[in-house]
Amino acid sequence: MGEKKRSREGEKALEPTIVNRTEEDPQKRRKKRSRAPVVIVLAIALVAVCGFGVKTLYDDSLRPAAPGDTTPVAVSIPEGASTSQIAEILHEQGLISNTWFFRYHSKSTGYDGKYKEGDYTLSKSMSPDQIAAVLIAGTKAATKKFTIPEGYNNTQIAKKLADEGICSEADFWNEAENGSFDYPFLKDCPAGKERLEGFLYPETYEVYTDASAHDVIDKMLAEFGAQFKPEYYDHAQEMGYSVRDIVTMGSIIERESVSPAERPVMAAVFYNRLKAGMDLQSCATIQYILGTPKEFLTDADTQIESPYNTYLHEGLPPGPICNPRMASIEAALYPDQNDDLYFVLSPNLDGTHNFSADYATFLKNKDAYYAAVDAQEAQKAS
Repeated sequence: MGEKKRSREGEKALEPTIVNRTEEDPQKRRKKRSRAPVVIVLAIALVAVCGFGVKTLYDDSLRPAAPGDTTPVAVSIPEGASTSQIAEILHEQGLISNTWFFRYHSKSTGYDGKYKEGDYTLSKSMSPDQIAAVLIAGTKAATKKFTIPEGYNNTQIAKKLADEGICSEADFWNEAENGSFDYPFLKDCPAGKERLEGFLYPETYEVYTDASAHDVIDKMLAEFGAQFKPEYYDHAQEMGYSVRDIVTMGSIIERESVSPAERPVMAAVFYNRLKAGMDLQSCATIQYILGTPKEFLTDADTQIESPYNTYLHEGLPPGPICNPRMASIEAALYPDQNDDLYFVLSPNLDGTHNFSADYATFLKNKDAYYAAVDAQEAQKAS
């Protein structure tokens, strides 16, 4: 009896302990299970959004840093430079927007390790793929330089560009008349061949050998935009003139004067004549009509019928007569304060002028000039 009792007690000791639990609500279990698909959907959506964002950034990184900026940028790639180092160099020059994406793209396309050392001429208008192609080729992009002298009109510019093999005259005029250029200073320019006259800034430029007429013209317009300060727009408006009016006045000053000190004085003469209701009577506008400059104009020249003839028509001509330097435009913006109404070349025969407020003095100055010219001619003949 004692053994059996101990056995039962042992069996009882081996029975598992039952923990009393409250039965879970089946509805709660269903709610817990229902959250799983929602979490999965949200996770998928998050991955999709992130993927879309990365793709957008990647696509953006493959576009040019500045599509319209064809300004040549000199880049030197040192010997043994890694893709990471090259990416930093390109980024510092503003040629790529993101170094990480450039490195990633180089690896994914097989460009990595193929870039060559050397000096290159690139531009912000080139895409990373185009830049990579140049660096892989290991050749410097060929460029050409050309210089537009101060006071050249568009006809002269077109011929110079054609003579130097930059672009043909036909392509130049097609772009000058029909090309699309988005600059605030062009908003007052009427349609036609003359719309860009005055805004092709005189300077030395460097362009790629395959640059189009549009690229060349856009480069000159961009330089004008860089030179024409923001405050000049407001000042022109305060004077009661458009930007085109100011450039027109500046172009007349450019063609009339060779002395920097004279330009503001000459500007005052023209503004004084406008205020007095007098014709400008600028010989430079007659030369523009003639096309081929003459040393001396005749009375018949001043009677040529043209809206640009300031001997026959009051006020400013329809537009600029050349492409002036900024010093002449600034003279038009900030003229001297005087009462002068006349000027004539001085007897010094050095291109400077004598200015006067009354007609009698003007006639004396004029006689002195022609006397000096006659004396010079007589000396040459002897």
